[in-house]
Amino acid sequence: MGLPTALFAGIGRLIDAEVVTYSEFHHSSGEFRSLLSVEDDPLKRATLMAAFARHMHSHPFWSVDPTFFGERALRESDFFSDEQFAALPIAREVFLPSNARRVMSIVMQHEDYVLSIAGHRVVGRPPFSDAERDRLEAFRPHVLRNYRQARERTLATLTPADRLRIAFPELTSRQLEVASWIAQGKSNEDIATILDVGVDTVKAHVKAIHAKMGADGRLAIAVIAHTIPPFARMPPLWQIGEGAWGGRHGA
Repeated sequence: MGLPTALFAGIGRLIDAEVVTYSEFHHSSGEFRSLLSVEDDPLKRATLMAAFARHMHSHPFWSVDPTFFGERALRESDFFSDEQFAALPIAREVFLPSNARRVMSIVMQHEDYVLSIAGHRVVGRPPFSDAERDRLEAFRPHVLRNYRQARERTLATLTPADRLRIAFPELTSRQLEVASWIAQGKSNEDIATILDVGVDTVKAHVKAIHAKMGADGRLAIAVIAHTIPPFARMPPLWQIGEGAWGGRHGA
């Protein structure tokens, strides 16, 4: 069972929420991905996510600012009256069309990621109570600990080729192939035989790999392939593949 799936049922019960969302943000690139605990229409979800992206910076609560949240659980009712919420573009274009009204979130930052877990209640439900806020807040360290452990497990499943591909997306498929063989200790001559190309061709690929990776020598390539955190440049959890976390619906 992946981390998002494991969290959905537990948090839904913890705070009496009909829907739980698990979102990963990479603020420097503007990319994010959300997983939902319920079945939905993928086309509608894509439209709603695009609308959310347009309006998320209208308030720190929506922009999932870890400095703003700190270690608190925050509710939409902490900032907006019923009338104010109904008038918000993000409410009109994202939440209300989904019959979602109440929102309570916790936010955690880990390296380049910002992770948000939010509970949602449908239109007509009361706001989240102080007791429910306190329970979600108390659960936050547990979520962060499990997130870190799940991330490490995901890293452990990656091959050297996976790590190189994710960490250095500018490598061509052939350069990635050559770099992977280098990481396995193969010589230029070995690689030329394996790929059925000339040694000079392999040398050209190696030179390009060194330039793109900033690696000086074959040992450096091997070290990078086996040890570099592949998430240094981009938020890759959704780029690794939908099955990596056992999550349900990505957007």
